[in-house]
Amino acid sequence: MAGHFIGRSQSSRPAKAVARLRANMELNGKVTNPGEMRTKITLQARTVSEDAGGFEKPTWSTIAEVWSKWINVHGSEAWTAQSVQAEQPATVTIRYKSGIDTTCSVLKGTGRFEIISIDDIRERHEYLELKVRRIRSG
Repeated sequence: MAGHFIGRSQSSRPAKAVARLRANMELNGKVTNPGEMRTKITLQARTVSEDAGGFEKPTWSTIAEVWSKWINVHGSEAWTAQSVQAEQPATVTIRYKSGIDTTCSVLKGTGRFEIISIDDIRERHEYLELKVRRIRSG
């Protein structure tokens, strides 16, 4: 019986290893699981309009709702964030989306976060890493 093995198939182990490798992605030299992108956020663009009194009033329009990997800063990053008085800073990874810049904002739940910086990881247009901080209301 050519091609048949007694017991466990020897070809199943490499197939599982290949599937595991395909399930991971590499971001900035680190292997990451796309399943970690489990936080839904809304990306919004800012426009300025005038109210009845002639004063500028910012309004927000939704660009997209996307899944993200949301990591609140910790350790030395938290100390650095405190030194520049960033409130609730985080690093957010999303799949690449054109039209996102630092004038846009991120909604997570009821909180609005401003985008401090954007990194098109390895300039491949696959993923964006956003550094954000909470916008104080009022």
